[in-house]
Amino acid sequence: MAENRIEINPYENIEVFFKQDALLVTLGKDGKPNVMTLAWKTIGELWHYPTIIVAVSPSRYSFKLLTEGVREFTLNIPSDKIRHAMDIAGSYSGRNTDKFKQANLEKIPGKKVKVPTIKDCLLSYECKIIHETDSGNNAPHHLFVGEIVAAYASK
Repeated sequence: MAENRIEINPYENIEVFFKQDALLVTLGKDGKPNVMTLAWKTIGELWHYPTIIVAVSPSRYSFKLLTEGVREFTLNIPSDKIRHAMDIAGSYSGRNTDKFKQANLEKIPGKKVKVPTIKDCLLSYECKIIHETDSGNNAPHHLFVGEIVAAYASK
């Protein structure tokens, strides 16, 4: 496989998932992807589906894409090779910056979703949004529950 990864059970390597922040990829209806650094995430099960829950502030461009764009996302745990992308993806807005280009990130087309994953990640998950809700009084964020339809680990 050219991208040097294998498909895995979503719960394999779960310790790596929890160990560090992630890169969340969203997609506009125009087919343009956006990437943001994401700290608030968890993995588990809802209604017997393997899921990832991500918390995104309504002020973020990614929130707009999750609610008005393609109702899917990918979550990617970067390797040290692309760790620099975390700073870029967390410091600029996709409204006026192509963060993939700026961070020199390579996209891998999704196999089960339209949203791409990112090359050189330890783990990548393709998700379809099955539920969403406000986070409550703790933080002004919105929770997106994505059913994990494919998961990958680097070789």
